[in-house]
Amino acid sequence: MKKYIKSYFSFSLGIWLKAFISVVTAPIISYLISPEEFGKASMFLVAFSVLNIIALLGTDQAYVRFFNEYEKEKRAFLFSNSLYTSLISATFISMIILIADKKVSLLLYGSEHRFVNLLLVITVYISIFQTFNQFTVMMEGNGFLYSLINVANTLVTILSTIFFALMLNRSFYAIVLGNLFGYLAAIVVGATKTPSYWKLRRMNWTEVKKILAFGVPLVPTFLVSWVYTSIDRISLRQYGTLEEIGLYSAAYRIVTAINIIQGGFSSFWISTAYKEYEKDKNNTQFFKKAHDMVGLVLFIVAFLVLGFKDVIFLIFPKSYRVSANIAPFLILMPILYSLSETTVGGINFTKKTYWHFVILIVCAATNFLGNSMLVPLYGAKGAAVSTGLSYVMFYFMRTLISEKVFRVGHDLRKSTIGIVLLIIAAGIGTLTSKISVNLLVMLTSMGLVVLVYKEEASFLLGSVKQLLKSKSDNSW
Repeated sequence: MKKYIKSYFSFSLGIWLKAFISVVTAPIISYLISPEEFGKASMFLVAFSVLNIIALLGTDQAYVRFFNEYEKEKRAFLFSNSLYTSLISATFISMIILIADKKVSLLLYGSEHRFVNLLLVITVYISIFQTFNQFTVMMEGNGFLYSLINVANTLVTILSTIFFALMLNRSFYAIVLGNLFGYLAAIVVGATKTPSYWKLRRMNWTEVKKILAFGVPLVPTFLVSWVYTSIDRISLRQYGTLEEIGLYSAAYRIVTAINIIQGGFSSFWISTAYKEYEKDKNNTQFFKKAHDMVGLVLFIVAFLVLGFKDVIFLIFPKSYRVSANIAPFLILMPILYSLSETTVGGINFTKKTYWHFVILIVCAATNFLGNSMLVPLYGAKGAAVSTGLSYVMFYFMRTLISEKVFRVGHDLRKSTIGIVLLIIAAGIGTLTSKISVNLLVMLTSMGLVVLVYKEEASFLLGSVKQLLKSKSDNSW
């Protein structure tokens, strides 16, 4: 287990740096962009996300799937055909968006905004290049370059956003342009180190058909996933105001760091889980230990964030501080998603991946109903509560279905106690902004979780002590 802990941290160096930079610079950007403009930027990103899914048509997943089946000198051929396919798709989508320019603008922002939809389609095109750029580096196994791309993307995005906010009257265009320049920086960093892939080859229709045959069936799942993760902001757009969406998005900033780390953990865990399964299909003990160890760490991180949420938002402008009471239930999202990654392996091992679609449909429908009921009554807080609680269902559905198709024998009593404590702490954090109360809840919850996970806590503490001792000995 120790070697996997060490491997994870070395693998995700860039992701940790990206999370740190995002958290540190979030207050600066909040002083430059008003909640309403932040809300418009959030709606831009919602639209961009769904267009990006449709434009890619699953070609990025096909690229990853077939990458190792090609000899090294022929992988650029796969790169070109995958890229061409998504660019053609993006062109058709772009034409529709630009023709319906006024309607799209009114739908997303409530008023017309010059050139914003042009920037939207340009961002889709650039993001396609960045997707294949990043996947190429990842599949080549260049961890340092992968980290460098993440850091370059984040740094340039933030610096560009600050620059354009000061130049463009602090409008949401600053965030839009910041993201665009961040993608461009990432492409430059990656492409200069993988030049052979960027010498584009002639399109081969037989190859394109193969890529689409694998990728297109994945699109419905991605679209349902988009609905699941975007219904909160869509509901706020329907029942609330752009300012509320901005405050909700600011609350999201608290969990951004956990979200980024979650993404890195997921990438690391998937490859690790497959390796362990292929090594010994009967070694379920590894997955039990991983679930409990990860559970302890995630719950402690969650309670720390909940305890200090009001302290964190003191460095934000007053117009954003109400977001501290929106954030608590949003923390359930990355925590329970990451925890479910350690239990969902059975669905993948047995290749019964249709269960992923079923789980997403049920959870998306639940979140839709929850947002429809709570957002009209409680606004952004209602959206956070609905979205956070839907991830409780997400965790248990993934875990129980996976356990049914591939018996591991997870003891869910520990994680259930942790989830109940997390819901109670999130509820209190939503109702009060008293720092003393939230700190007391944090300490109490952490103490109870450590008692529940006492074996894992003892192991983790021993591992840290041993690591520090070995470093101390090496320094001599």
